[in-house]
Amino acid sequence: MTGMAAEMLSALRMHEEVFRYWKSLRRPGRLPSRADIDPVSVRKLLPTISLIDVLSDDPSNVPDLFRQRLAGTDLYAAYGMEITGKHFNEIYGPNEAQYWAEELTFVVRTRKPSVGLHSMAWRGSKSLALFWLRLPLASDGVKVDMILGHDALIGQPDLAGPSGIRAA
Repeated sequence: MTGMAAEMLSALRMHEEVFRYWKSLRRPGRLPSRADIDPVSVRKLLPTISLIDVLSDDPSNVPDLFRQRLAGTDLYAAYGMEITGKHFNEIYGPNEAQYWAEELTFVVRTRKPSVGLHSMAWRGSKSLALFWLRLPLASDGVKVDMILGHDALIGQPDLAGPSGIRAA
């Protein structure tokens, strides 16, 4: 198996690992919270893990009601900038911000995981896609107030820009 198929299989395995970990934290009728997550348990995946704050009980597909609380170091290369701490309308153009607001609102409203494949053409890389997984978290076990994400880049980057390598 070569090329994109191998990349997708590898990404799927990583998604499965994150999903299994998230599922192990669930209790009957209750979602896990951020406090339940032990970063050591997903150490090798931390560079591609993210946490997204949900800033409203019902974000209603509004990009400004989602904030990137944490973005793993490998996500810098995908976005060409640091996205930690930024609202979605600061990270993306209007169409991309709306796409994410709708996907994340679905997770909030249904309290269920979601997965998808999204083109990185908006970043100037038509041959690169983001294979994403979003998992609901709830401080009180019920109301989704944060979303755990895992992202894998699929394809060949044709981005010209920062490498994402930062000196200590």
